Amino acid sequence: MRDTLRAAYARPRGPRAHRAVALLAAALCSAPLATVAQDAPFPVAAWSRTEAGNETRGSPAERGAAVFNNWCSACHSRGPANAPGTTSLQFKYQGKLPAALEDRTDLTVEQVKFYVRNGVATMPHFRKTEVGDADLDALAAYLTRPAPR
Repeated sequence: MRDTLRAAYARPRGPRAHRAVALLAAALCSAPLATVAQDAPFPVAAWSRTEAGNETRGSPAERGAAVFNNWCSACHSRGPANAPGTTSLQFKYQGKLPAALEDRTDLTVEQVKFYVRNGVATMPHFRKTEVGDADLDALAAYLTRPAPR
């Protein structure tokens, strides 16, 4: 009996098991990100996370959309399903303000920069090595852009 339990709980070993675990982890991690990328309001740029703000292609708001997609959308995407930041803001504002940051019209550049650099509640702060100053400027331009009329 003891040998049977040991065999049932034994970890797989060897290169095949490691490869299978790595493939499974990659599949589980990439599926939600693909869904978020499809909902981006602007085409997601092909530049890297730390270079979007330094690019000269596109408007600052378009570059900011790429920064938002890379760094913020996992928690702050539209629709509270699987977006803990949006869910938290929905609970906080009780419908008085939009929960999705992309739908807000009351945000200021200073607010965006403050919360990104300092964090709030369970949201972590982001260092300059993660979200550079140029990326932060682009993100602030995106989140404070005039509402579409």
